[in-house]
Amino acid sequence: MLRAASPVSIAAGDPYGMASFPLVPYSNRIGNGKFEWEGKVIALARNFSPEPHSIHGVGFELPWSVRSRAPDRIVLYLSYRPGAAWPWPFEAEQIISLDRGKLLLELRAVNRADRPVPLAFGHHPYFPRDGAYLQFKAQGVWLINDDGLPSLLVKPFGKFDYSTISSVTRGDIDHCFSGWDGAATIVWRDKPLALEIKASHELATAVVCIRSDVDGFCFEPVPHTNDALNRRKDSSMPIIEPGGTFGARIEFRAVEAPF
Repeated sequence: MLRAASPVSIAAGDPYGMASFPLVPYSNRIGNGKFEWEGKVIALARNFSPEPHSIHGVGFELPWSVRSRAPDRIVLYLSYRPGAAWPWPFEAEQIISLDRGKLLLELRAVNRADRPVPLAFGHHPYFPRDGAYLQFKAQGVWLINDDGLPSLLVKPFGKFDYSTISSVTRGDIDHCFSGWDGAATIVWRDKPLALEIKASHELATAVVCIRSDVDGFCFEPVPHTNDALNRRKDSSMPIIEPGGTFGARIEFRAVEAPF
């Protein structure tokens, strides 16, 4: 039900060609790779040319070590030290397990800085686009400027409204939805099983990317809105105390298709 990674992408180590990847220590875009923290301007390395923004954090570009492995479970671990991509140290863990038609992701990140800092952990799965229908509910969708950053929060409408099950071919979008209720369903016309997605309350935001020129589409359970660190009135970015943990869960479950 996830888009399969191609042999070429696996050989190249291309995260954008995988079935999914982790979003840590932040989700999606930070405008122009800069934000202000404790009176200082923090500049991040750009990693998504030709865009001027930094995107998706650092966890999707770095190797993770295997802490434990079993036929139905694996624990992956990352220890990050400050660098050009992010100024504060953290540790992260992914526990990935399978059980009776269910894929469970348990995501944890620990702040190893000596002060409270932004730290979050989301996930970026790709799903087959052909014949796909999507349903989820959210309180609002952030319309974007020409630079791809959020500009105006409105009630979902038209091609942004997936409150009833709708084809993903209605129109291209790459937008952030606030007030997601933590549940989504994907159905494919040619598949006997559908996919239910359930996320813990820490992931109250969803990013949806549907492009007609890509074979997959994205429904990303995430903890904060895009560019939250540069939006003065946006408090969705988690701030974690020294030694504190950000944790979240995402469950993907195969169920009988409704049609």
